Amino acid sequence: MRKVLTVFSLSAVLMGCGGGGGGGGGSSTTATTTTATTVTATDCSDGGSLTVSGVVTYERVPFSSVLGNGLDYNNIQTFAVRGAEIQALGAGDCVISSGVTSNTGAYSLNVAPNTDVKIRVSARTVSTAGATWNFEIRDNTNANGLYVLDGALVSSGASSSARNLIATTGWTGSGYGGARVAAPFAILDTVYASLQQIVAVDSTVNMDDADIFWSVNNSTASGTLSLGEIGGTFYSNDQIYVLGAVNSDTDEFDSHIIIHEWGHYLEDNLSRSDSLGGSHSVTNKLDPRVALSEGFGNAFSGMVSGDPVYRDSSGALQASDFQVNVETNASTDIGWFSEGSVQTILYDIFDSTADANDGVNLGFAPIYNAMTSAAYTGQSSFTTIFSLVDKLKADNAGVSAAIDTIVTSQSIDTVVDFYGTNETNNGGDANDLPVYKVLADDGVPVVACSTKTNGEFNRLGNRQFLRLNVVSAGAHNIVATRISGAAANTDPDVRVYLNGVLTLSGISTVNNTETVSGSLNIDEYMVEVYNFDNVDNSSGSGGSVCYNVTVS
Repeated sequence: MRKVLTVFSLSAVLMGCGGGGGGGGGSSTTATTTTATTVTATDCSDGGSLTVSGVVTYERVPFSSVLGNGLDYNNIQTFAVRGAEIQALGAGDCVISSGVTSNTGAYSLNVAPNTDVKIRVSARTVSTAGATWNFEIRDNTNANGLYVLDGALVSSGASSSARNLIATTGWTGSGYGGARVAAPFAILDTVYASLQQIVAVDSTVNMDDADIFWSVNNSTASGTLSLGEIGGTFYSNDQIYVLGAVNSDTDEFDSHIIIHEWGHYLEDNLSRSDSLGGSHSVTNKLDPRVALSEGFGNAFSGMVSGDPVYRDSSGALQASDFQVNVETNASTDIGWFSEGSVQTILYDIFDSTADANDGVNLGFAPIYNAMTSAAYTGQSSFTTIFSLVDKLKADNAGVSAAIDTIVTSQSIDTVVDFYGTNETNNGGDANDLPVYKVLADDGVPVVACSTKTNGEFNRLGNRQFLRLNVVSAGAHNIVATRISGAAANTDPDVRVYLNGVLTLSGISTVNNTETVSGSLNIDEYMVEVYNFDNVDNSSGSGGSVCYNVTVS
């Protein structure tokens, strides 16, 4: 178990109730601040006959009721610290007893009489029975220390006593003047709410451990993570990094942002995502794998929070915010390549509000069940809105027609299979249909095109998909050769996937041709063809180009 801690400076309210010989006395105390350090958690449990009990809370800054006005520091609210690890510690921080706070933030720990004790709550939620998880909020700029909130070390006295802890914002009225103790606990509670959405429909789910990194130094600068140069709040490989730089962009109280990123964790660990990641917005025409993942994250934030208005605070004093309603997609560029369309489709399938084109009220369980099914996670096609909607329709045949109505309202044709076979919305470029071209291992060329019309790296048209049905197992050569395009010299690349797993990769720098060779089994593979100059985020290179693709 990891033992690196970051301890805040704070005012911990200790309320005693009775007891000769002390018991806390009801005085306020201030904990010390230490640098992150490695500690050994010595066990000094003594089967004590007294209890120390209380409630742990944190302060949260809500958004202004006026859209665009950012966080409302005049309306700071207090919430329970739920599901967090809590300990009674003795001298030298040895562990006397431990437990987990309840949904009301309550705890009760056994201690011996007349023993010096302090209460520590960690920004960690752990479950080891039934549904299992371990999520921790850590400081990436302070040796990845775990955030904890400590009360004062005082005698337990001769009778049971109460000690309450509160994590405060550090807001002075005109800015942050004290330690921002509430921030990691606000993040923890948002994560806890997200995982409870899962547990409610899957009581035995086993979730991989994950760390969420937040620091007052985490800024929009891109560079060294340990210096806080995280670029933006993001998820990667069981880690979420959260912005915290004041007067620029802080996300600890932006629940939708954190839930969105935790949605990527859900996809990565319990479902499947073939997303490329990268920058995105509801106005972009995106690679359909990216559109699904980002649109799901947006919709999931509304599902967990109960609020479809997605908001992100920023600016001086966090007094501005960006917002989008995930239920009513306002984007004009709608379709299978739009995260705005995806978020609206999934939220309308989930929610109980009947509005235009929405006669479906499935809740979260059918969406979760579809996303975690073997048919979905093991699909030969890439994960797109076509594959998810196709599975949802198959699982919920009684509302299949109603789902079609939601989908077609977003300029996506009625979904008939995982591949979007009958799709007619080309997003403005005929080369982007069909979504998957059919490729055979017979030497007959199929044309695949790559463009940067909609931007680079993860945009619609950067890459073209081909379905390769291998009918003869053994060695195969896949060749992409330039046949047309504005650029005299291009760098074609070819990747081959089996059920979402990269199997073969041809990424040489040879001009105008690429060959990838390897052994393929009798199965259906997905082939991805693109011009590297259209995905390298270099505005000075790239352009529209087409290739003949053959398999032999």
